Amino acid sequence: MRLVSLLDRRTFLLATGALALAACGSDSDGNASSGQLVDGAPDGGFILARRFSTEVLVPGTVRLPFSLANAQQILSDGPAELHGRIENADGKIVVADITARLRRVNEGLVYWDFHPDLTDVGVYTLYIDGGDADGGAFQINDPSIVNVPYPSIALSPFDTPTTDDSRGVDPICTRLDGQCPFHSMTLTEALATGKPVAYIIGTPAHCEIGSCAPGLEFLIAASKRLGDRIVAVHAEVYTDDSAVTPTPAVDQYQLSFEPVLFLTDGAGVVQARFDALWDQSELDEALAAIVPT
Repeated sequence: MRLVSLLDRRTFLLATGALALAACGSDSDGNASSGQLVDGAPDGGFILARRFSTEVLVPGTVRLPFSLANAQQILSDGPAELHGRIENADGKIVVADITARLRRVNEGLVYWDFHPDLTDVGVYTLYIDGGDADGGAFQINDPSIVNVPYPSIALSPFDTPTTDDSRGVDPICTRLDGQCPFHSMTLTEALATGKPVAYIIGTPAHCEIGSCAPGLEFLIAASKRLGDRIVAVHAEVYTDDSAVTPTPAVDQYQLSFEPVLFLTDGAGVVQARFDALWDQSELDEALAAIVPT
């Protein structure tokens, strides 16, 4: 399932192209291609490639992961930080100075995550130093039309497939190295424990943008480190390996993208949501703010 946008056609094609080319944005040696970042921006500036669906952002602190591209491809490396500003649809600067860190999902997939506070519904554009004139457009939506749970609201209980009851999903986990350890209880049961919950919906074996498998592995590593201070649950995207029919877990939130990871507090209220991709460092930072020490 590809990310969907309601923005202009050029920006939409760029976003979906970024996702499709995620695994193809590097030389054989893994370095950025066609214009080294250390030597400055290519002619016309770097292109910002969205790594998120703009249909599910609501007012508040929003997470905006972007990759960099040139005219040919997505780049697989870049500066430690990006700096920029955000303007609204009227061209007014609403965030004068914003910074994002480089995050590395794997050797071929990197991104920078911005976290601005935006209180009004509307269309915005992020412009970065060294970027092209178009910037990266996105929108903030009225919460009443967003079905995917977002920070500050309770995650609704749902009976996800388990090892004891697959609920018509086979396999219940397509992890490449064997079934992950997050199928011993349903999401309903996890939310009833009173502990922080990490709920991931994604399909490692069939993920179109190549971020589901590493995203799950990052959560497995975090879960091992945190032990019984957190409960994690995984749900697949498709009912079987034909990768055609979405599972009820996808239908529950009318998801148009994958993977997605929800992090809740002990009361089941969403504290953070990761859309499309994340790395170990960003996940660990979010968990540190939620899970008691």
